[in-house]
Amino acid sequence: MNELSIWTLKGDEAETIEAVDAVKRVDLEKSLEETLVRHPDMLGPDIQLVGRQTHTDGGPSDLLGVDGEGRLVVFELKRDSVTRAAVTQCIDYASALDAMGPGKLAEHIAEQSGKLGIEKIDDFKAWYERDADENDERELSNLLPLRLVLVGIGVDEDAERMARFLQACGVGISVLTFYGFQYGNETLLARQVEIEHDSQPLTRRSPNKTASEKRQSLQDNLSERGLSDLFEDISQTLSKVLPDAKLRTGSWGINFRLRFGGRLLRICHVWLRADGILINLHATDETHDTDSLSELVKSAEPAGWHRQSDKDAFAGIIIEDAEDWEQKRPAVVDFLKEAAALRRKAPAP
Repeated sequence: MNELSIWTLKGDEAETIEAVDAVKRVDLEKSLEETLVRHPDMLGPDIQLVGRQTHTDGGPSDLLGVDGEGRLVVFELKRDSVTRAAVTQCIDYASALDAMGPGKLAEHIAEQSGKLGIEKIDDFKAWYERDADENDERELSNLLPLRLVLVGIGVDEDAERMARFLQACGVGISVLTFYGFQYGNETLLARQVEIEHDSQPLTRRSPNKTASEKRQSLQDNLSERGLSDLFEDISQTLSKVLPDAKLRTGSWGINFRLRFGGRLLRICHVWLRADGILINLHATDETHDTDSLSELVKSAEPAGWHRQSDKDAFAGIIIEDAEDWEQKRPAVVDFLKEAAALRRKAPAP
């Protein structure tokens, strides 16, 4: 195996150098796909895997995922360099899935899920819409057009040329390469984005608002009601309570989502309403076990929360104004800390 030499440069002008212990290339052939299934964030932000070896008319697709925009992503993994054959394979799989249309595609994903480390999805439409913004409802049509991602240990010139051509023609395609190195007793994994996905709006997408348009709509709605400062204070407080949460902004509020294994599940949201600002806690049997939910039930009412029946919302509390927030803030913080602490632990990799 090849050995990589690395030096540290010391001083403002690198007056001296110091050699780092030898780093050797390692073979990722057997471990890369399993690693990516367990850690889908390595494939891109907010990726949730929904299929592995999914049947298509063109053959089995290596991995299927849904990105943060709600688009379906077809991943073609190669144990060595990405070649022109990998590009045509990925197009073949993607075109076969695209031809199904949103409804049949959703049914197909549900039928094919639950294999080789991928969760079973009984009702894909419900799963897909579960953490969509309440006032920006996600529709199955948002799955299309599909994105294509080629993954390998390097990429040859022909494949790169073809991928860049497709991207220039408006196809959502990207190329990722991974390299493994042995450094002492540790294995280091490096990712390089050879071709980055172009997030330009596509003509076939539903005319939903973009992320920046949603943020602006939220600011406009808050400003119109004179609640901008209060909403910002509440959101910053929750961000400190849930520092690992990923935020999704909608036209009327923000969702806070925490990772459970390879999935992002909503834990709470802050929402603008006519009577103030609503904070909802989301706790289900996916995020908490029975005993933990019982504990939260006991804590909710003393903390000023009320049980909710909307979707998967567990408990909610209304903040009317800044004075009301100052009174309720300590109880809100304590209750959310308890909810986060009682969450199911992520499964071991």
